[in-house]
Amino acid sequence: MKNDFVTVHYMNWQRHLNRGLWLVDFWAEWCTACIAQDKIYTEIANMFEGKIKVAKINVSDNRILADRFGVRNIPFLLIMKDGKVITQMPGIQSKEYLISQIKKQIDE
Repeated sequence: MKNDFVTVHYMNWQRHLNRGLWLVDFWAEWCTACIAQDKIYTEIANMFEGKIKVAKINVSDNRILADRFGVRNIPFLLIMKDGKVITQMPGIQSKEYLISQIKKQIDE
């Protein structure tokens, strides 16, 4: 299993997130729940390889992006497609729920 997360920040977010399907994870180094979810994100990235990318946005370093997307608590996930927010998911999400949400977007 490989971990090909894309580190997104204020300077590059539009270049990355404006094209394709993304699972966007707002996280912080001090958030143990956020770090624990990385295994699930890696599995999802491998399961849907070539169909979805995983972006990581550290809220400690990117407060402007966190505010822009309405992040108040972490973990906080978005599914984005071609620059548009499709789904917002505050809190910890199960692997099964994430897979179902991603499949909806792939099957459209």
